[in-house]
Amino acid sequence: MDKPQPGDEIAVRIDRLAYGGEAVGRHHGFVLLVEGALPGEAVRVRIRRVCRQHAEADLVGVDEPSPQRISPRCPHVAQGCGGCTFQHLAYEGQLATKQSAVHDCLERIGGFRDPPMRPIIPSPSAWYYRNKMELAFHPTAGLGLHVRGSWHEVFTLETCFLQSPLSVEIVKAARVFAREHALPLWDPIARRGLLRDLVVRNSNDTGEVLVGVVTAPGPFPAAPALAARLTALDARVVGVVHARRADVSDASPIESTTVLAGRGTLTETLAGLRFQLGLETFFQTNTAQAERLVALVRELAGPIAGATVVDVYCGVGIFTLALAAGGAAHVCGIEIVPASIEAARANASGNALGNTSFMVGDARHALPEALADHGPPAVIVLDPPRSGAGGKVMRRIARAQPARIVYVSCNPATLARDLRELEPFGYRLIAVQPVDLFPQTYHVEAVAALERG
Repeated sequence: MDKPQPGDEIAVRIDRLAYGGEAVGRHHGFVLLVEGALPGEAVRVRIRRVCRQHAEADLVGVDEPSPQRISPRCPHVAQGCGGCTFQHLAYEGQLATKQSAVHDCLERIGGFRDPPMRPIIPSPSAWYYRNKMELAFHPTAGLGLHVRGSWHEVFTLETCFLQSPLSVEIVKAARVFAREHALPLWDPIARRGLLRDLVVRNSNDTGEVLVGVVTAPGPFPAAPALAARLTALDARVVGVVHARRADVSDASPIESTTVLAGRGTLTETLAGLRFQLGLETFFQTNTAQAERLVALVRELAGPIAGATVVDVYCGVGIFTLALAAGGAAHVCGIEIVPASIEAARANASGNALGNTSFMVGDARHALPEALADHGPPAVIVLDPPRSGAGGKVMRRIARAQPARIVYVSCNPATLARDLRELEPFGYRLIAVQPVDLFPQTYHVEAVAALERG
């Protein structure tokens, strides 16, 4: 096996797309990962980095293009925008790739032979579907999105076909305001500056928009003027919130928030239920497809009339409330984030669903408490983060012996790993439904149902 060296230019035929969006080819048996290539294409690549088992390469040219290759719609693709890694792939090809990714992970990682897959559900719209965007202030770019694979590079956002046109106007207005007032923008390398992030959240149902300005701690005397500038853009901007993050890490939590103008929440409707969403509230990014997720969870949970249901990783209670409204005797939601549980309780009250309760805590410890309080559940639903639930949580779920388990996943690799933990407990995989929540990206949602016995 000949191992290429950095800088080498190689001609290669692409075999497939890996989950993550990289194209996979082989050079004398050695695996090459190439961004921007498609299956079946003959391409020329330049080796960027060599590892033990594979090499990473940049696409130099396409000698034989795939019939699925199209011209990207957005000009920022050429700047390395990390938001749309599949814009060069026709939507039908995106769906097929995502279907295969779920199937392959279940077989290869989960050990499920011939998993019971349903055809992927496409998004009603492949564009303008995002209801939330987070952008970064930067000394050079002003305000934009991160370059793919870089934590410190940001390009200036001028247009976007995933978020609403009003969101882009808000971004431009905030960037101009920061320049006019000479506000110090966050430098991720020097770790100093005031303005760090801009969050724009939209309601598909009401059209309301909530804007969050995230800063480092310190004086921000221009905050009221910035809020006035943003609310004057459009009557749909119902609130501007100032949030503070002290830690230098972008992944660190918000420490405090202040409403600068209007309200601190917006209203969204999903499956006939109303939700109040704040700046940090987790909510599915594609509202139209979230409706389908709720319908799938209700369907795959089976008959729940008069039954007890536990919803692990419940967030603001999307599935908790939908199952409670669907006839369950009681639904208990578990979530580690206190702010989400506070929102979930408010949402349950706002929808007059008294057959719900919520617990704050790590799923490993809160699940036994929920079982002690409410008895054995007929169904357990879980929607864990991208990293999955993990073996300990899955085994605790299995030992609770629900008749059905419904797992909502945004990562087919961790879905397959977690489902494998249930097999020794006698659970059988009865359905897997992929759902495209994220057109133009490699990400895919899937709902899996398992039955005991």
